[in-house]
Amino acid sequence: MVFLGGIRNIMLAITIAAVFAAPAFAIGSTNYTIDEDFIGGGGTIDSSSPGYSSQDSIGATAVGDASSTNNRTQSGATTTSDPMLEFSVSTTSVNLGSLTTALAATGTAQFSVRNYTSSGYAVQTVGSPPSNGTHTLANIATASASSVGTEQFGINLVANTSPSSFGSNPVQTPSADFSYGAAQAGYNTANLFQYNSGDSIAGAAQSSGQTDYTISYIANISSSTPGGAYQGQQTLVCTGTY
Repeated sequence: MVFLGGIRNIMLAITIAAVFAAPAFAIGSTNYTIDEDFIGGGGTIDSSSPGYSSQDSIGATAVGDASSTNNRTQSGATTTSDPMLEFSVSTTSVNLGSLTTALAATGTAQFSVRNYTSSGYAVQTVGSPPSNGTHTLANIATASASSVGTEQFGINLVANTSPSSFGSNPVQTPSADFSYGAAQAGYNTANLFQYNSGDSIAGAAQSSGQTDYTISYIANISSSTPGGAYQGQQTLVCTGTY
């Protein structure tokens, strides 16, 4: 039985998982590492006695970031050397509503990533497209536009104008001077969508401030898509690339 040529409802339940790797170092090679160091007129990383403990820096005459393909430094006051990877999701479910063969369904969800003293991170998507019984919506294997009347399920992480205006480009917090997260290939072009379980959909190549991401979903059905309620589960896995 088919309702209005297609599916009554699709509910996407999004769950989040985070994977943490070993601590990173600011500068290093196979023969040495420099975790935190002081260069200047005076200062020390740690001062302590049985009654107190402190971290000090004196004479920070230059502050700011410097980076190359392989290394990154942050100059200024002493900061902790502990690596940090923070991953959060603010949308746990997306309801795409009732679908017909005449109109694409869209929806959005948000997550954010922040990392410090690492070589970056990668966010993967894991999970099958929505299904109803034995029928699973066809995933878009290669980045493609929405095609009404053709069964499709896909996502991207940028602002779109087709099939409607929805979604958002990654937002850097506090600014692009400190944050570098980006949507990855296949998921970074407006109005083109893709979905393959295991794909890397977002990431940063070096230590980064917070990046806020929006996942844009599309779903289309064909006249032969079985009717019913479709559900899917998407797990996002965030891994530090130390």
